[in-house]
Amino acid sequence: MTRTKSKTPEAAGPVVSVGLGERLVQRGLLTPAQLELVHREQRQRGGSLPRTVAELGLVTPDVLAQVLSEEAQAPLVDLNKTMVDQAALNLVPLELCRKFRALPLTRVNGSVMIAMADPTDIRAVDTLQQITGLHVEVATAPEQDILAFLDNLQAGGESIQNSIDEIIEETVTHDGQLATKEEVDLAAASQDEAPVIRLVNQIIARAVNIGASDIHFEPEEKMMRIRVRIDGVLFPDVLIPKSLQSAVTSRVKILADMDVAESRLPQDGRATVYVGRRQINLRVSSLPVTFGENVVVRILNTGAGLLSISALGMAPAVEQQLRAAINRPYGVLIVTGPTGSGKSTTLYAVLREVSGSDVSTFTLEDPVEFRMPGIRQTQIKEEIGLTFSAGLRTLLRQDPDIILVGETRDTETAQLMVRAALTGHLVFTTLHTNDAPGAIPRLIDMGVEPFLLPESLIGVLAQRLVRRICERCKEPVANPEEVFRRLGVPLPPDRPPQLWRGRGCPACKNSGYRGRLAIFELMMLDERFHEPITRRAGAPEYSRLAREAGMKTMFEDGLRRALAGETTLDEVLHMTQIK
Repeated sequence: MTRTKSKTPEAAGPVVSVGLGERLVQRGLLTPAQLELVHREQRQRGGSLPRTVAELGLVTPDVLAQVLSEEAQAPLVDLNKTMVDQAALNLVPLELCRKFRALPLTRVNGSVMIAMADPTDIRAVDTLQQITGLHVEVATAPEQDILAFLDNLQAGGESIQNSIDEIIEETVTHDGQLATKEEVDLAAASQDEAPVIRLVNQIIARAVNIGASDIHFEPEEKMMRIRVRIDGVLFPDVLIPKSLQSAVTSRVKILADMDVAESRLPQDGRATVYVGRRQINLRVSSLPVTFGENVVVRILNTGAGLLSISALGMAPAVEQQLRAAINRPYGVLIVTGPTGSGKSTTLYAVLREVSGSDVSTFTLEDPVEFRMPGIRQTQIKEEIGLTFSAGLRTLLRQDPDIILVGETRDTETAQLMVRAALTGHLVFTTLHTNDAPGAIPRLIDMGVEPFLLPESLIGVLAQRLVRRICERCKEPVANPEEVFRRLGVPLPPDRPPQLWRGRGCPACKNSGYRGRLAIFELMMLDERFHEPITRRAGAPEYSRLAREAGMKTMFEDGLRRALAGETTLDEVLHMTQIK
């Protein structure tokens, strides 16, 4: 069973005799059968070939943007790190920007640079040139990035805050009805809707647009406090009058199909909403507390781009070991870490690498966070008996080659997973442990027989997320040696220490950080682990064996990222708890 497959386009010279679709086949990004499907869909739907390829999910947006950039000789830009000139934005109406998947970036004298999802669309370029009256210089950006930027523009930043304030004022004296909707377009909320509906829609839409992962609706004695979690840190957002608390809580519960009449027991629910063109899944949890119900909304952006293994930021040696592990014919690879540490992102990157037309890939997830073409994904529903263990038993009768078990929670799932690996399947799963060595005792405690582990367990990848230094206010630390001494960290022996920090600016809410990155430790098993596992040794012994084989701890990987100017030493210490 062969699973070695490259997703990165290879360098190729310009080819004039064949079209873009054929060149995608030459690069190994499409098969001839997939290209025929693209042409058929293109004839039925209309639109350009690149857009059809993207809509079918056959090539990831980032890779497609790279190919189109090379084809059109239009530079590839990262909109997350690009300053956009308001004078350029004013040249093209937002409706046309959406139609052409285009974003004006800068205006210099008689020219305007415009990022386009399809820089080969000559008609769009001509139209934009006529509208602006300027010479158009074309750049390339992934379609999802352009649409997300346009969504943020339409949401309006400060205007949303003003809108929220106006809605609160209106709602205090308005007796609105809370309509029930299974799927809601938050960006297209009608002014005729009840103010409470518009208020909750605006709160959720703004949280999505600023990149929040969670929204906390927290009841207090005289008000309801709204806080949002960004890059792992909670920030205050809106204060809601106490008189609106019950209505706001009810609206969120209605969205998530929860029992509005029941306020004495905890509840869980799910909802699907739309912010612009992005589909957003929400997980909602309510908990009775002293002054009402505390509601937490987890935001799952199903439209977010899937990363490749190369984009995870691993050290080269770790990435090489991981690639070797996932190309094994069978066995178990575990990704471990606390909730919200990026485990799902890593596993999706792994699946993107190993899945293909020559293997059968299945997943059991709770929830399904990203839709992946060519992979059968099953949503766990414990309320009807579809648990991880029940799903895994059935899945083994579906002739799988690769299995992703979203989380190993119980003894039966752990035992089935190990036995699946021993019968020729490649299995990926997650555990909640503090580090990689702790996964082995955890599996044994869950009831896995120790003698089965040496033959089935390939390795354990532990990870954490640390905050990234804000690029807009990044500056070098004047005395890095003093920082090392203050934190009790030995100076690196191989280079002069250099550290950076974020000074604080409006873009990062004066925190000095913007975005997050992952730090890793990968423990690969070999024959030296067999005897300690069978006698049920503790985690320190596995750690010693892994260190002897060259494993770098998460702290050491974090130190590497700090010395590279990507994060701070304080942040690494805080997340790895190294004293």
